[in-house]
Amino acid sequence: MIARVRQVAVDESGQALVLTAIFLLGLVAVAGLVADGGLVMVQRRDLQHVADAAAAAGAMQLDEATYRASSGAVVVLDPLAAEQSAVAYLIGETGTDHAVYADGAQVRVEVSRQATTAFLKVLGVTHVEISAHAVAAPRTGAGGP
Repeated sequence: MIARVRQVAVDESGQALVLTAIFLLGLVAVAGLVADGGLVMVQRRDLQHVADAAAAAGAMQLDEATYRASSGAVVVLDPLAAEQSAVAYLIGETGTDHAVYADGAQVRVEVSRQATTAFLKVLGVTHVEISAHAVAAPRTGAGGP
């Protein structure tokens, strides 16, 4: 009987299976984090495109009276129209918080939203806050300001 107990105590078969299971769990966790990181980065890039487009829409709203009075030499924004145009673009983006600031020289857009996760939901992390900002200024032609 004592010989049998010693044989069982010395027997190491099956330990590789335990180590493999632990390492496999770690590998799946890292793969999940990488996948969620990529998913969040794609959503962040899309949000940056939204901010860029909204700022560009606002930057197209020129103060026509100043432009015409200067015979096209002075190009400035109509701040109110620029803000309204950028906000009108952002209204179509659901789940997005935004702030738009405009003056005679530029339009600044700041947007944020909740990015969804896939694998991190297992750990209770269902959303991650992402944000983007963009600045645009009016331009005219190839030789403009």
